Amino acid sequence: MTEKYKTETAKKVSGTYGCLYCRTAASFKGETNRMPKTCPTLTHETLTKDISAYEQEPLRTIMQAADKTPFTLEHVLRSRVEELIFYCHDLGLKKIGIAFCVTLMTEAQNLAKLLSEAGLDPVPVCCRVGAVDYSEIGLPKAHPDKFAAICNPVAQAELLNLAEAELVVQVGLCLGHDLILQQTCKAPVTTLVVKDRVFDHHPVRALRAGLDTEPVSGTI
Repeated sequence: MTEKYKTETAKKVSGTYGCLYCRTAASFKGETNRMPKTCPTLTHETLTKDISAYEQEPLRTIMQAADKTPFTLEHVLRSRVEELIFYCHDLGLKKIGIAFCVTLMTEAQNLAKLLSEAGLDPVPVCCRVGAVDYSEIGLPKAHPDKFAAICNPVAQAELLNLAEAELVVQVGLCLGHDLILQQTCKAPVTTLVVKDRVFDHHPVRALRAGLDTEPVSGTI
């Protein structure tokens, strides 16, 4: 790493990066004359234009697979599940962990079925594995006299580690629990479903229509 690179990566950002207010997508088009003055492409050029990481494994192979994933050879768009299956085949991944929320058990089991039909080896693990009561780790319960199992992302991850999962797919884990799972898993983790209790697991609705959008569900 050059001294210039070290200096640039240590720069303090004045205010924020220009991405906050940019409406040009100029980086996508390579139009430097249209970039905000605070665009990281301009202010941190040595860092943002450094492609050395992509010239080395495993990132080189991952980037090549990711580039081929969105479209079939006939230029037809793939769904996210289809992308997942293609990506696994392209990288030679076989054992695929599925860390799912209990409220999405049916969807997770359907995913396992699709992966199995595609010649992959799915390993689903439910979030409530272990049947550990909230009170055992000091969490409050709406009904103290009744058993209520905690989400257990550490156990989920460790079970997937024991199963030697090569890739882990998240299906609807709670915010925070998903972070614990990612930190504990030895395999890379990708997200198929993001939990959003208000918008039926479609969080992008809040960003496109505003936070006062009419909710479509109130699932756990």
